[in-house]
Amino acid sequence: MGKSYKITDAERAVLEVLWDRSEPVQTADLLEQMKNKGREWKRQTLNTLLSRLDDKEIVNRKRGYVEAALSEDELLQKQTQGILDNFYGGKLGNFCIALIGKEKVKEEDIARLNTLIDELRGK
Repeated sequence: MGKSYKITDAERAVLEVLWDRSEPVQTADLLEQMKNKGREWKRQTLNTLLSRLDDKEIVNRKRGYVEAALSEDELLQKQTQGILDNFYGGKLGNFCIALIGKEKVKEEDIARLNTLIDELRGK
């Protein structure tokens, strides 16, 4: 089984601050920014969250600074791939069948899917 990219709401809150920054942030500044967002955390709480994110290779920590190792889009892609792998045998077709189930698919959705398939084929 691959690496888990599942994150908690608190971890996401930290990442949202990091994604808004283009450079690494001092952990003390990050703690203050979290406080400004209504998160009254102790330093140890933030360090625990950062440690978990670091273990998942979602952030990089170095000498009191932290930065996102993955963009929001990259994280979403990895999370989606994990769902596909864990629940649908890594097969997109299995996922689509499960998603659609017995529901009637709208013509506009079929047209959009066909467009996406054509783009994947390079047409």
